[in-house]
Amino acid sequence: MIRRAVANWGPLLAALAGVFYLSSLSQVPGAEYLWDKLLHTGGYAAVSLLALRAFHGGLTRLRPGPTAAAFVFMLLWSISDEYHQSLVPGRDADAGDVVADVIGFAIAGALVLAWSRRRD
Repeated sequence: MIRRAVANWGPLLAALAGVFYLSSLSQVPGAEYLWDKLLHTGGYAAVSLLALRAFHGGLTRLRPGPTAAAFVFMLLWSISDEYHQSLVPGRDADAGDVVADVIGFAIAGALVLAWSRRRD
């Protein structure tokens, strides 16, 4: 049971630690080459895939309860990430980044839906 919990939640927690680290930097290496909103959307799509996997106990067909819990979790993380960035010299908080993060979650959900339909 513990092994399964670590397998489901470990990758998400590791990814969130990476997001926290990047948010702690005054300048994210390479970020000057891509549009900030694209980075947020893509990054949060990847992390949201891990969140959906963790909240569902594996990569399975989406169910309303775990999907809603994953969404609320990721939304709160996104908001707290923006607050964290507001405390870092050279960074600021941007509501548009939260919108981009939500779009990333929607993309992750669409990918899981498409994947589960192909599997059936």
